[in-house]
Amino acid sequence: MPRLLAANGTVAASDLGALLADVIGHPMAKASIELALLDAQGRQSETSLAHMFAPHPTGPAAIVPAGIAIGLLATPEDLATEVSTRVTEGYGRIKIKIAPGRDSEFVRAARDAVGVHIELSVDANGAYTLDDAKTLAELDDFDLAYIEQPLAADDLLNHAELARRISTRICLDESLTSATVTREALDMGACSVVCVKAARYGSWIEAASVLDHCAGIGIDAWVGGMLDCGIGRAANIALAAHPGASLTGDIAATGRFFTEDVCAPFELSGLSGGGTITVPTGPGLGVSIDAAALSKLTLRSAIMRR
Repeated sequence: MPRLLAANGTVAASDLGALLADVIGHPMAKASIELALLDAQGRQSETSLAHMFAPHPTGPAAIVPAGIAIGLLATPEDLATEVSTRVTEGYGRIKIKIAPGRDSEFVRAARDAVGVHIELSVDANGAYTLDDAKTLAELDDFDLAYIEQPLAADDLLNHAELARRISTRICLDESLTSATVTREALDMGACSVVCVKAARYGSWIEAASVLDHCAGIGIDAWVGGMLDCGIGRAANIALAAHPGASLTGDIAATGRFFTEDVCAPFELSGLSGGGTITVPTGPGLGVSIDAAALSKLTLRSAIMRR
């Protein structure tokens, strides 16, 4: 914040990258500041965040498909029950967590439970090594959309080797910390699907540019979430409306994680396995903050002036 206050003239969201270029790390904080600037600019120009991210002739989508991630459960039977419940609620994309010893049989149970028409993917959170290639190849039988982050985040070379040994596409998440790294990973064959997280890149503008790039070269991409409150959820939904977000992302209804939020809840609309969430169309984030709810959750606050 001191740099913003000391900057000459008005600071636009597009100026932030250069202004903070020598500040190492803190991508979530950087993305949060940039989002506040984007929201202010959108409100001033009466432009929605979705249109700011996708100023294309086609514009952003009006609705985005709903997707949900399910953590590691105790048994395949528990997982089958859980995924069936979520499909009935309206989720058409199910992503399940896997780990060594909790993979093939769990994925089989999930696929059998949801059938062949539901998009199913798995997320390993880097739990495997290249030595597990044979185990990961067993997942080729289940028509998965992709395997997300099977190996360690800093192991692009072995991700590229793994991609040559299995048929299921590899999606990277934790590995992709910038647009530059994302392009490098794609160029070397470390992944063929991209998870876009603005909070990992440290920039919503950069995240939108990655979606532009993926659309331009025909690479599937989707928008990842991070247990976001309504502010972050609104921004993620706006980003997921980008034409380059070709796969369903981590776009769940507010009630998945929150009983009370700082803005009106995002609800699921639609039938079993085909639910959608409406993209905000108001200026900026397009949501109104519930001051009382925010105050209830605030630990401390400060006002800074130039």
